[in-house]
Amino acid sequence: MKILLVDDSVRRRRAGKKQLEALGHDVIAVSEYGEARKLAKVGGFDIALLDLLMPAEATTLGPEARTAHIGREIAIGFPLLLSLAGLVGKIAVATDTNHHNHPMSAAVDWFLGDRKLVVNGAVVLIMHAPVCEDGKNWGNVLERLLGSEP
Repeated sequence: MKILLVDDSVRRRRAGKKQLEALGHDVIAVSEYGEARKLAKVGGFDIALLDLLMPAEATTLGPEARTAHIGREIAIGFPLLLSLAGLVGKIAVATDTNHHNHPMSAAVDWFLGDRKLVVNGAVVLIMHAPVCEDGKNWGNVLERLLGSEP
């Protein structure tokens, strides 16, 4: 399958690409959500695996907002999944942030781990990712996304 992996951490992106390619998948890994949106529009991806928390990008922000928000960690995984739904058939948003340390990571608890949703025709999973020695275990995220349909 052709997979779009979006994670701002170089270490986690490299590890995820390695994990997923070892499972036989074609993986494009990017660090910016703006780039991910562009690729998804033309890329023919079967799956998108998205980090929940990433630094804010300039995109359409005005000068004052850029000063206040660029680089600040935001829960971009949620709006990114909505923008990719319909372009990509299966999408997982995953975080390995401790749910006791970040309110958006705590909100991920609401989704009950393996309960999938359908958003604009895309199967969606929102979850806490298990951690392996290289950080987020993207292989496990994919396995759970591909498990039984909603």
